[in-house]
Amino acid sequence: MAADQAMIPALPPRAAGRGSWQVFLTSLQAFLLRELKNQYGRSRLGYFWALAEPAATVAVLTTLHAMIGGAHSLIYGESPIIFFVFGAVPYFLYFNAVTQAQGVCASQKGLFNYRQIKPIDIIIARCLIDALSLLGVLIIFLIGWWWFGQKINIYKPLELALALLTLFMLGLSLGLVFEVFGTVFQDMRRVFAILNRPMFFISGLFFSMGMIPAGFEHYLIWNPVLHAVDLARDAVMPAYQSPASWAYVWGIILALQFIGLSAYRRYLYQLI
Repeated sequence: MAADQAMIPALPPRAAGRGSWQVFLTSLQAFLLRELKNQYGRSRLGYFWALAEPAATVAVLTTLHAMIGGAHSLIYGESPIIFFVFGAVPYFLYFNAVTQAQGVCASQKGLFNYRQIKPIDIIIARCLIDALSLLGVLIIFLIGWWWFGQKINIYKPLELALALLTLFMLGLSLGLVFEVFGTVFQDMRRVFAILNRPMFFISGLFFSMGMIPAGFEHYLIWNPVLHAVDLARDAVMPAYQSPASWAYVWGIILALQFIGLSAYRRYLYQLI
């Protein structure tokens, strides 16, 4: 009997359970693929529409500037196209993150029956997909601009990357706050929609902080999106020195993350 037992190999040790970060990263990867298919895989023109919105915005603003200031007028010594591209793409990084973060809890209720899946997984995945598509728009523009023999000075590439990351984090943080409180307190969704509506006009998409008239700067200066967009322009326009503050923007982001994550933890069972 002892000899027979010695011939039977021992069972391998049981694999340790996955940690919370492993579960989170696995869920995030799955939802990235899922959202990519849902947003762009259903239509052959799905990727085209991802490029169309910022491109159309830049085209309209450039045309209006040419009609008002002349076809060859420059902004801070650079082409108006550069000025508006590095206003539109950074702004839409923020705006799309806020938009994509909302409506997740109401539209994905069935998925929350699985214990591993949490609303924040889907929120981050949806925001990342839009951010990556906008970065693709920016890369395509830079390649096209170079292809046509035009010159562009990204003399602060790390500052530009940090500004884009800042806008994404700002949109994601504010979107999480809106989604948590808008799901728990339904009437708050209308309030959030009203607050976010004028952001297109006051976030520096078609003007810089240096262009703000003296009588209005004390009001617009409180907008953190304006600071971050202006810092993105500062990285690509050598003649422009932005008065924007990194500390102010990241202070707002950290405050929003604290509020959003605290409320998310507090109301998680109401969200799912």
